[in-house]
Amino acid sequence: HGVLLGAGVTVLGPVTLGAGSKIGAGSVVVSDVPCHSVAVGVPAKIIKRNLHKEPINDMDQCMDYVLDYEI
Repeated sequence: HGVLLGAGVTVLGPVTLGAGSKIGAGSVVVSDVPCHSVAVGVPAKIIKRNLHKEPINDMDQCMDYVLDYEI
């Protein structure tokens, strides 16, 4: 739920990606990634964990976008 995979990510084997985790572009995931963490590299290593923030809220790129405009 709410996992963000960067471009070119490779997930090998029976791996579990925790809810709200982010995997950096070009990373190779070979082990489980806990919830609400950021993993990058080859092989992917956890560089950050934040249990109090829901990363999926940051992924909405349409937030604060003005839909009513005139040309």
